[in-house]
Amino acid sequence: MSAVRILAVATGCLLSLSCVANAQQVKLKAALQVPVTELFFGQNLAQFKKEVEERTRKAVTIEIFDNGKPYNDTQIVGAVTSGAMELGVAGFNQFADKIPAIEILDQPFLFNFDALINAAFGPDGEPRALLDKALLGMGVRVLMWQPVGNQVFFSKGRDVATPQQIKDKSIRVFSDSMAKFVKLCGGKPALLSSAAMHDALKDGKIDMAMAGFSVVMSRDLWRVSDTITRTAHSPLEFLLFMNEKNWQALAPAHRSVIMEVARSLELKIRQKAAQNDLEAYAFAREKGMKIVELMPHQVAEWRACSSDVLLSYMDATADLGSRLMAAYGRLRTAPCCSGGPESATPSRR
Repeated sequence: MSAVRILAVATGCLLSLSCVANAQQVKLKAALQVPVTELFFGQNLAQFKKEVEERTRKAVTIEIFDNGKPYNDTQIVGAVTSGAMELGVAGFNQFADKIPAIEILDQPFLFNFDALINAAFGPDGEPRALLDKALLGMGVRVLMWQPVGNQVFFSKGRDVATPQQIKDKSIRVFSDSMAKFVKLCGGKPALLSSAAMHDALKDGKIDMAMAGFSVVMSRDLWRVSDTITRTAHSPLEFLLFMNEKNWQALAPAHRSVIMEVARSLELKIRQKAAQNDLEAYAFAREKGMKIVELMPHQVAEWRACSSDVLLSYMDATADLGSRLMAAYGRLRTAPCCSGGPESATPSRR
C-alpha cells in the first residue's frame, strides 16, 4: 500500500465513529460548583457529558462532581491545574490572579449589550482568542465559554439605583476590579465566594451582594434578599476548561469530538441566553422580589463614579490588556457592535 493510501486510510479512521469508539477508553472527572440541574451552566455541563459520551460511544465518559463537592467555586481552577480533576467549570474571575487581563470583562459598562458580548467572547471572538492563549500558558485548555447574564445588586428593603445608596454599605464582590468599583462609588467591598454569600446576607455580615443574576436560583438569594437592582454593569462568563496535560493525553479522535461538541453546544447556549434570563427574572418575581431598572441618568452616575476602574486595569495588565482593548476598539467599529444598548436587543443591557 502506498504512503498516500496509508495516510488517507488513517485520516478517514480518525474521522469515523468506529475509530472514536476503538480509541483508548478514558474517564474524566469534572468539578462543578452548582447542582447539575442548575439552569445556566449546570445543565450545560450535563448536556456536554451526554453528547461527548454519545459521540464517542462511551469511549470517553465524564463523571460530574457537582454542588461544590469536593471543590467550591474558589477551588476548582486549582483542582484542575493540579490534576486532581481533569475538567472544571469556573467563572472568568477565578483566573484573574494568574491572568489579570481577563478582568476586562469586569470593566464597568464596557460590554453592555448582547451583540458586543457574543462578538467578543463567542468562539470566533478576537478578545476570546487572546485570553484562551493566555490561559493555555497556565496549563488549562478552554473548551467553551458560557454567558450567564450580567452582574446586579441584591439587597433587602432598599434598591441601589444610584451610587449614593451604597455609601458605607458592606457589599459582597468576587474580584479585585469589582472591589474597586464598589469602593470608588462609596461602598465597602467584601470579597466572598459564591458559596458564602447566602449565609453572609442572612447573618447580616454584609448589607448587599453583587453577583450574577443566576444566583437568585442557584444560591437561593430570594430567601435572604427582596430587591434586585439591575445595574448590568458587567457580563459574567463561565469557562469549561481542561487540564492541558490530560488533553494532550487524549487520542486525536477524542479531542476532535470534544471540541466539536463544545463549539456546537456553546453556540446553542448563546442563542438561548436571553430566554434563560427571562426565566430567572420570572422566578424572582414569583418569589416576590422587586426588580429595579436604571434610568439613563442613573447609569451615567454609576459610570462617572467607577471610571477609574479602567485606568487601574490598564496600569495592571501591561501588553495583554493593551491588546485586548485594541481588539475591543476594533469590535466597536464592526457592523455588529458599532451601536449600543439602545439599538440592540436589551435583554441584558
